[in-house]
This record gives sequence, C-alpha cells and structure tokens, in this order.
Amino acid sequence: MKTQSNMNFTLRPPCLQDGAAITRLVKQSQTLDVNSSYLYFLLAEHFSDTCAVAQLDDADNELVGFVTAYRLPKDPSVLFVWQVAVDPKMRGQGLAMALLKNLTQRDWFGEIRQVQCTISPSNTASNALFNKLAGELSSHTKIEPFLTETHLGGGHEDEPLVVIDLTKS
Repeated sequence: MKTQSNMNFTLRPPCLQDGAAITRLVKQSQTLDVNSSYLYFLLAEHFSDTCAVAQLDDADNELVGFVTAYRLPKDPSVLFVWQVAVDPKMRGQGLAMALLKNLTQRDWFGEIRQVQCTISPSNTASNALFNKLAGELSSHTKIEPFLTETHLGGGHEDEPLVVIDLTKS
C-alpha cells in the first residue's frame, strides 16, 4: 500500500517481536492510556489474528501504526477495538482507517455482528474515525454509557461504548 507521502507500507498481523514498537507508538500518541509493555507483547502474540500493524517497506521495517482488537470471549460475534495509534509522521493519510479495514477483510470478520470500542467524547479524531468506519460498513455508530470517571479514576474522562451494529442496514 502507498500513502500520500510516497511511503510504502505493509499491513500484517503483529508478532511477538512487535511488542516494543507497539509500546513506543502508544507512548508517542500522547492520547492513549499506556499499559505495560508486557501486555503489548501478549496482544501481539496471543491476539495477532484480531490485531494489525503497519510496517514501512524500507531498510528499517519500522512499525508506524497498529490496531489492537479482540473478539469478546462471551460473544465472539463482537469485535472490541481496544487501541489504534499511528506514528505522528504518518497521520492524516488514512493509515488508521486502513488498519481497521484490514481487520474487516480477514476471514473471521464475516462472523462479526458488532464492532465496539470506547472513546471519550473529547477525542474528536477517534470519534470521526469510527463514524467513518461505520459508514464503510454501511452502518452508523450508537453511543451507550459504559465506563465513567468513577470506574476510571478522578481526572479521566468518561469512556462511553461506541457500537457499530452490522445486523442493521
């Protein structure tokens, strides 16, 4: 795939070795909650089927974006998108959407009836991204109460549940 900046990249499932680069991208985002690097290694290894990374096609093979997601254990027809991040030098070029669409093109996605995530109301970029994804999937987003400041601790904005229902047209 080629971006507007003429940088070529490959979208692929992550592998264990990508954990450190995913951690770096989370820290660079300055908007995502940073979890332990151990968790990102586990996601890259254990949930590689439902996650994706964007790797530059250059000598360094640098990771410049990722999406972490998983199917709900109690309802595998629901894909929960946990975090999406794009390297600052690659922002504004559609890479986040390309990563999400990569997931929708995988064999298992035909079994998905809902895509869910949580997004704070002030995160306009992520809200726009998921509204656009809903349009790409011929649906719309529905907002439901979910995590509040009480759950997340003082100073953390509420994180309502954003639902894209794929069973309705």
